[in-house]
Amino acid sequence: MKRKENFYLDKIIKTRIGDPINAIQLADNYLITGTMMGCINLYDFQNKKIILLKEYNSENISDISYNSKEKSFYIGIGDEEIKVYNTNNLSNESQSINVYESHSKHIENCENAFIFLSPESFFRIQLSHLDENTLEMDEINQEYELKYFNSINENNNKNSYYKGKLSMTNYSVPLDFDGNNFLWIDFLKKNKRKICVANISSFSENKDLYKFELKDNNEIGHISLAKLLTNNRVFIIHSFNKCEIRSLDENFTLLESFIHIGDEVYAFDIIYIKEYKNLLNSISMEKKANQIDYDNNLKLYINKSILEKENNNHTKNKRNEISINQDNKEYIETNDYLYSISNKKEKKQIDNINIYIITLDKNGNINLYKNKKEITLFNMYQLSTISQDYKDKHFFSMGYGYYIRTNLNYFCISSDHGCFIIKNYNNK
Repeated sequence: MKRKENFYLDKIIKTRIGDPINAIQLADNYLITGTMMGCINLYDFQNKKIILLKEYNSENISDISYNSKEKSFYIGIGDEEIKVYNTNNLSNESQSINVYESHSKHIENCENAFIFLSPESFFRIQLSHLDENTLEMDEINQEYELKYFNSINENNNKNSYYKGKLSMTNYSVPLDFDGNNFLWIDFLKKNKRKICVANISSFSENKDLYKFELKDNNEIGHISLAKLLTNNRVFIIHSFNKCEIRSLDENFTLLESFIHIGDEVYAFDIIYIKEYKNLLNSISMEKKANQIDYDNNLKLYINKSILEKENNNHTKNKRNEISINQDNKEYIETNDYLYSISNKKEKKQIDNINIYIITLDKNGNINLYKNKKEITLFNMYQLSTISQDYKDKHFFSMGYGYYIRTNLNYFCISSDHGCFIIKNYNNK
């Protein structure tokens, strides 16, 4: 009997030629994608349906976040407004949040504005327009504003609005915002740049603003991707496939590094998983396998094939499997997703928090980095469920920005053809 593949194509959210996907968010039972030409698609995993939510012809979809407490998706329409969709009624937007005070203000500033969404707030940075004769990399005070969404503000008693200026060069590149901290790169001159972090929610001039210069330029090369992590850390990809986790301390201390298995990294996703030692040690592998209760809302299960690749003796890796039961509402938060752990009485302590880094490279490799080891989960060109026609046209040849989002059960990958949704076979 022929062995089935561990991963297979579940669905493709197709896009029009010249209209690449610009934002992806995966949460609960839904995936939402947004394109450069303003098309928003929703995929319902339970009903296997693709629904066109809306098209905004005047603006691109700049970012998408998900708030697990509110059960709502926040979708950035360019830098102009934010649409809110609640999972209880995804057919209609429940709220619209204006970024600017008036339409004229938007027209005046939109050309140079960047918008970032976190699950509870939005951040707008206004980068000064470069004169065509500008050659020097000068420092300029760039305007920013941070505004918390009202419902979250009421729950958390946070100040709702921050506005100020940041000292950046006129060749700065914004990269990430986590709700409080803003990450960008300052280019100073050829082969010299700084990674910069500002704690916006408590920022005042010359306070809580950190700049980390990468000094060994021959080794570092360019920085292609970076993201803020928990516990005052940052994940960086540079020299195309060299990956590092560094501490945001005065020495910019290197904590972990690895060379990605494969070619240039195009995209990545980060997942945090809290493991409960007593719970996981108290349940046998066989019992845990029978306890899995997948309701298409709460899910986290790392399949046996992945564990075997990490360690040939998979019995030593029992603690890496987690059973899910929806009945007990003590949660594990991994990115914007919520998962619940069964057997609440057996949870006596948190053993540790694991970071899972999922990478996508130009050759279609999907890799997982965990516990200082990286393995290849699958290669898109080797999946028999993806047609040869797609493979012949290649997935990543147009030079767009590409994205991957995963909950380790589904892998949602943007490409030149749209968003490939690939399911973990063991969770079928």
